[in-house]
Order: sequence, then C-alpha cells, then structure tokens
Amino acid sequence: MSQSLLKMLKKLDPNCSIDVYAPKYTMPILDRMEEIDHKLINPFEHGAFDLKKRYEEGKKLREGHYDCVMVLPNSLKSGLIALFAKIPDRRGFKGESRYFILNNMRTNKNDFPYMVERYVALAFDKEKVNKSSDLPKFDYPKLVVKKLDENRAKELNLDFSRKALVLGCGANYGPAKLWPVEYFAKVSDYWISKGGMVVGLGSTKDIPTVEDIYSNLNEESKPHFINIAGKTNLTEALDIVGQCTAAVCNDSGLMHTVAAADVPQVCIFGSTSTNYTPPLSDKAVCIESDEKCHPCFERTCKYGTYACLKGIKPETIIEKLNTLVKI
Repeated sequence: MSQSLLKMLKKLDPNCSIDVYAPKYTMPILDRMEEIDHKLINPFEHGAFDLKKRYEEGKKLREGHYDCVMVLPNSLKSGLIALFAKIPDRRGFKGESRYFILNNMRTNKNDFPYMVERYVALAFDKEKVNKSSDLPKFDYPKLVVKKLDENRAKELNLDFSRKALVLGCGANYGPAKLWPVEYFAKVSDYWISKGGMVVGLGSTKDIPTVEDIYSNLNEESKPHFINIAGKTNLTEALDIVGQCTAAVCNDSGLMHTVAAADVPQVCIFGSTSTNYTPPLSDKAVCIESDEKCHPCFERTCKYGTYACLKGIKPETIIEKLNTLVKI
C-alpha cells in the first residue's frame, strides 16, 4: 500500500529521489516498484528495540543527506531511527506518542479511514490536506509482473493452457480470517468443472490449509489442482498470480498482491472490514459478513463458531466470480 505514496511523490516532483528503508524480506517486492531509487535494509526483527543499534543505524542514514523522511509504521522505535538520522522534515502519524521524535506529525488518523489514505496524505502539507476528502485522486499500487521462467513453471507443474484460479487461502492474522477449506474446495471443483485449473498458493504456514482443500476435492478435480504452497518466493508468487485469470482470497497479504498484479478477485472478509485495508483494485469484489458481531477484528472467534466466515457460502463466491470473468 505504501506504493500509492511513492507514486504521489513522483507525481508531485518527478525529479525527487526516493530511498526505502525496510526489512529484508520485502526487498523482492520493492524490486518491482519502479518509483524507488535505492533500497536500504532495516536489520531489526519485529519487536526488537536495541537503542544503541538504532542510533548507529540513524547515523548511517545521515550520509544520505535526506530532506524528508516518512515514517509509515506506528511504533516509537521506527521514529527513533528518523530522529537519529537528523533528517529535518520527519513526517508520520502520532502512533505511539511520538511527540518531538516526529516534527511534522499528524494526530488525526480517524480523518483518513483507509490506511492507504494515511500514507498518501504524508506527501502533502497537513494544513492543506487534513482529511480524506482533501486528497486528490491517487494511483493504486501496481507492481511490475514478469512471465514466470518456463523451466521454473515446469518444476512447479504449472501449465497455463487452462484458465487458472489462484487461491489466497491463508492469513497470518489468525483463524478469524480463514474461510473454511471445504468452501474453497467447492469453488475449486466448480472452476475445474468449467475447464480450468486451480493453484493453491501460500507460505509454508499455509501448506496444511492447501492440503486440506485438496483432500476435500472431488476425485475428478484433483489432477487439475496444483499445490505449490511453500514452494515459491515472493516474486515468483507475484508472477504466477499475474498469469492467472482470477483469484479468491481471504483478507491477507496475498489479496493485496493480487490487487497489485491487476488480477480480478473475490475477497472474503470475516472478522475484518473493508473500511480499513480493502484491496486497492477496480477488479476486486469484496464479500463481508452480515453477522451482528461483525467486524470484531479478533484473531480467533470469541464464540468459537466462526459464523462470520461460515455464513459466506461458496455459491455466493461463484456467483461473484462469474460477474468478474468468463470462465
């Protein structure tokens, strides 16, 4: 989502130079953002403080002679590096009470309901753009997608001669974002019955989920279900998604990757809501629960029923898929 901010900065000043300081695991995706001039690795593990090392990191960043820094995470820790770098214009939202650390701070987070709006707002003078309605139209993220290497495609048993549906069936957030595996299987059976193939994609954490979907398939569907969970890196996953016809995704990182690859998708929101981090795509249809307790934003269901997810039926998803693409 930060790419929308990068695109706006380039639009406001095409000659500006943008460096991104981020964790190592994000570098493959950052490589696909044309707006970035240099990438710098943030070496800190999630939750690590280490004040001395943060000071040293800040000192190293002084060599860049930056005019402005935009601190996107809400943590106090992330703001400290910007302070130690002695960058004159340090922008961000208040987050963890970052007074004096950020000298160009916004405290009105609620005036920008979507996270992407908060990011884009940092490109502007806060006196002139102080709520979401003040924002000009901005571009959605769009990553550079390449054709997957043919040899790699053979290794993964991917043949795109059949129209492919990719499943974003995982979610690191927790079970309250995970649509039932038997529902994913029903959608997969339908897609395959129409002559397509289905790709089960995800990290190593998603391997059991994809295997459960496979075990719930009709026998005649199984030869056309390709399980590659845990077998790809980030850019391979992006390039595979880019060659697919459509996707069905939980509210997850893969949902945003599909959006940035400009692929039609149906997105499932159980405990969460589209009012904060919706897929940034004109080709996405979002289905939200209508349970009274929705959205609770809990990682697990406090009632133990997961009714918000079970109430979204496979038939609904199939109907929406048919409005997006011709299978």
